[in-house]
Amino acid sequence: MRSTFPPSPEFERVLRNEPRPSLDRVALEIARDAYPDLRIDAYVEHIDRLAQRIRERCRPDAPTLKTLRQINWVLFIEEGYTGNQENYFDPRNSYLNEVVDRKTGIPISLSVLYWSLADRLGVGLSAANLPAHFMLRLDAVDRPLFIDPFHAGEILDLDACQRRLSQLTGGEVTLSEAQIAPCSFRVVVARMLRNLKAVYLGEEDYPSAHQIQRRLAAMAGDDPIEQRDLGMICLQLDLPSEAIDPLAAYLRSRPEASDSPTVRDLLTTAKGLVARWN
Repeated sequence: MRSTFPPSPEFERVLRNEPRPSLDRVALEIARDAYPDLRIDAYVEHIDRLAQRIRERCRPDAPTLKTLRQINWVLFIEEGYTGNQENYFDPRNSYLNEVVDRKTGIPISLSVLYWSLADRLGVGLSAANLPAHFMLRLDAVDRPLFIDPFHAGEILDLDACQRRLSQLTGGEVTLSEAQIAPCSFRVVVARMLRNLKAVYLGEEDYPSAHQIQRRLAAMAGDDPIEQRDLGMICLQLDLPSEAIDPLAAYLRSRPEASDSPTVRDLLTTAKGLVARWN
């Protein structure tokens, strides 16, 4: 699947599980699928300038929390970034170029921007792939702290983090050690893509979902669900030849799945269409 999207060197690094890819460049490479004329370097330079503004206000030996407060001041007070609560499912909220241009986004896209700034400033954050609401994690001396860029970079301890999630989900949330553990870049990128996939499928925008699903299928390797979904989206777009391999891969992996009869019928349909065209 790696040849089915435009050249994406940082995204390819994620696929190879290489250490420390540039997450802002990965996000911008994904955005370029929807915005072919996007100038990645221009946005990277903009983030560089934001980081330099913050750096000029912090001593080299400044405490980490002071640096984070300066990020918050520049990003949310001076620049006016906000979480987009009114139009949460607008796909533009998930594309980093649109987040920078419109100064609004969803938790994970704002976290990518925040994390990119912190990384340039030498602040070691990690990703917290929390249920329902993505945050960043800071490992303080005695406990983890959580940063919520969707809510102006608020810094939360574990109890406050659980209360925030409880408010958002409408039920009491108690997080396990596994749920709050730092997650990999690969997990972050997959969550970004799945957010976009859900939005586009909800809108029945299959051409846009197809671009995202190709990357997800490459990310997920042999994950049968992502292969199945790629095949089904291809059929929606009258691309039966591209649907055959992923649908067949799903059936080989899960021959007894509850939806295997449906998928088998779809595979037969795809093969029939290809044979008719040939």
